[in-house]
Amino acid sequence: MRVIEVWTTRSTFSDLVSHMREWLSRNDCPVAEFETERDGISVLVKVQFDDNSMAERFRRAFRGFYAG
Repeated sequence: MRVIEVWTTRSTFSDLVSHMREWLSRNDCPVAEFETERDGISVLVKVQFDDNSMAERFRRAFRGFYAG
């Protein structure tokens, strides 16, 4: 399992999550886990995937990083 982390700001958070949901739906991709953490004005979005290749595609699409 892979966890992808994507940082955003509070002001762009809702748009980002909307785009993520659209992307996941369009790619017929089930997510094992989805969580967020706040850090001042920033928000960390963590998305866990069972499929490593799908995780990599998501990471590239949203300019994310592998957790850890």
